[in-house]
Amino acid sequence: MKCQIAYVASLVAASLLALPASAHPVADDPATAQFLANEAVLVFAGETKILFDPLYTQSYNNYPLVDPAMRAALMAGEAPYDGVDAVFISHIHGDHFDAEDLNTYLATHSETVAVIPFQARLDMRAAANWDESLEARLHVMSFISGPQSLTIGADGDARALQIEAVHIPHAGGAGRAHIQNMAYRVTLRDEATVMHMGDATPDAAPYAAQHAHFQARTTHRAFPPYWLIQQWGGEVLRERINADEVTGIHVPIRLPGAVTASSEDFFTRPGEQRGVHPHED
Repeated sequence: MKCQIAYVASLVAASLLALPASAHPVADDPATAQFLANEAVLVFAGETKILFDPLYTQSYNNYPLVDPAMRAALMAGEAPYDGVDAVFISHIHGDHFDAEDLNTYLATHSETVAVIPFQARLDMRAAANWDESLEARLHVMSFISGPQSLTIGADGDARALQIEAVHIPHAGGAGRAHIQNMAYRVTLRDEATVMHMGDATPDAAPYAAQHAHFQARTTHRAFPPYWLIQQWGGEVLRERINADEVTGIHVPIRLPGAVTASSEDFFTRPGEQRGVHPHED
C-alpha cells in the first residue's frame, strides 16, 4: 500500500541518509518531486529547483513538521536543497508558512526568489527581521479571482519557470474566505508541469469557474490536499484539474481510514520521490 506512514526518528534518519548527494538528475532522468513533510515538496528538473511550503513552524498537533536535520540542511542550502531558484507559498497558515523564516531564508540565499500571496507579503514586511532589499525578490500574487501568470529565468534559461496561479478558496467554507489560498501550476524547463494546491476547498464550484484555466495546460503531477482525493476520488480529481497523476499531501500524522484504504497515491514519508513527466502514449 502506497500510503503507509511512520514519522518516527529512525525512519526519518534512514530517509535522510538515503537522499542523494545531489538532487540534480542526469540528462536522461525525469524531473522529480521529493517530499519533506505536510505540504512541503521539492521539485527539480536539471539544475532548476523549486520548493513549495517548506518553511513553517506549526503542527497544530495534527500535521508533521519538517524533520530538524532536513530543515537545517534546507536553511543552509545543503544538497539536495542547494541552488533553489524559487520558493512558493500557498497561504499564510502556520502549518505552511512562517514569515520570519522565509525572510531569513531569502536573506541567506540571495539568488532565490519567492512567489507568494499578497497576504504573505504583508506578514513578511511586518516581521521583525524584514529587510527592504528582499522586496525586489518577491513575486506577489494579487487577491483576485482570475488566473495570474509570470515567467522566471534561472540557470541560463529565460523561461526556466513558467508559472500560472489561481485563487482557489481555502477549505472550511465561509470562515476561511478571508484566506488567500493559491493553486500554483509550474512548468520547469518546458519539460515538467506540477501543481501545488495548498488547502484547496472540496467545493466543486470554484473549479467549474476556473475550468478554462485548468484545461489550458495538462499537469503531469499534482499535489492536492488529501481530502480532495478522499471526497472526490482520484479519477474525478484528475479530470477536474486536468492532471495525469495526483499525489495527496497534507496527510495527518494519524492517518484517516479513507486514506489507508485508498488505492490512490499519497506522500507520507520524508524523502519519498515521484517522477514528473508526460505520459507516453
